[in-house]
Amino acid sequence: MTAPKLIFAPIALCALLCAGEKKAPQGHGEDDSVAITATLVSPEQLRDSFATDFNNNYTVLEVRVAPKGDKPYLIHLDDFILRSESSGDHGGPFLVASQIAGAGALVVERTYGHKQNVDSPAPIESTKVQMKDDVNADPALEALKKKMLSEKTVSEPVSGLLFFPLAKEKPKNLILSYQTPTSRLRLSFK
Repeated sequence: MTAPKLIFAPIALCALLCAGEKKAPQGHGEDDSVAITATLVSPEQLRDSFATDFNNNYTVLEVRVAPKGDKPYLIHLDDFILRSESSGDHGGPFLVASQIAGAGALVVERTYGHKQNVDSPAPIESTKVQMKDDVNADPALEALKKKMLSEKTVSEPVSGLLFFPLAKEKPKNLILSYQTPTSRLRLSFK
């Protein structure tokens, strides 16, 4: 091999390796009281952690809450709202693991029509509500209890998963709002 080929081979290999690593979409926001980082969790990551992707019924975020200053910080899950800018659909996270993988679960599926214009949300054409009733609790329940973000007072950074009842959306269409004691943070995903 000549010298130029020896130099080109490692550069090409490095480019291939870097191209293979795809960074998950992430958003960040902070104010004087807290810093919030949210990362979109893929169905593959859910299957690796829970042996299921929960039928792709949820948008799942791994959220890191880092309090600032020396005062304890109270995490309220109701302060999180995930919004789709394409459909206008929005909602807060499930508060307990049994809402996702309990013995019974309510599954809501919506079908959207076409937008009248770019600025208007797509109208809801139909809503299908189904009660999933299992005799045994989902085996993912215990793992969910350990990995979900919970309401508590913290003085150190904590992380956990938040499950939102939104159909899968493109990350660029999602906005996570978080109400702090002093402001409202707005995180977009890139």
